[in-house]
Amino acid sequence: MKLRDLKRSFLLSLTLFMLLMALSASEGQTTATSTPCGKAKVNMGNPVYLTISNVIAAVEPPQGWSLDITRKNPYYFLKSGEKYESVRTLMYINIERLDGPLQSAVERDARSFSEGCQPSRIEDLAQPDILEQGCERKAQMFHCERKQGAYVDLATKISIRGLLLNVVLSSDSAEEISRYKKDYEFLLKHLALVN
Repeated sequence: MKLRDLKRSFLLSLTLFMLLMALSASEGQTTATSTPCGKAKVNMGNPVYLTISNVIAAVEPPQGWSLDITRKNPYYFLKSGEKYESVRTLMYINIERLDGPLQSAVERDARSFSEGCQPSRIEDLAQPDILEQGCERKAQMFHCERKQGAYVDLATKISIRGLLLNVVLSSDSAEEISRYKKDYEFLLKHLALVN
């Protein structure tokens, strides 16, 4: 083979390699960003199943948390060994039909919260990472600042296939919310509909 043919062969191989790498990278981006809502691949180590009507959701609680099997919708997750009646902090998932756009549900919840707790404030938060990345979602922090019965809720509403999944970390203080925020984020990344 002549030197000129070797150079041409090398350049052709290099060009093909770069083209394949570019296609591979763009294909990976398309898959990650265009996964339709409600179609995430569920891969959980130890899921529990939440059922309401004909809806089944799979969720894997964070380590050290367990489902309170005595209550249904909302489904409560407690730290192992704790009882619902005496906990300071808990997580729950409420599943309901979504009538209208997600923004209407967000506004309705804000109105209800403000009417039920005075003084109060609501903060909009950055979009959290969730398993169902293609789904519309809204995260907020609700602060009920009354002297007796003050509490804080970190809530993420997820619109998925005509349903509203309200995922909440609730506690009596912002410090407790911060303490368990990673567990809450784990729950959001391990929650999906299975039917």
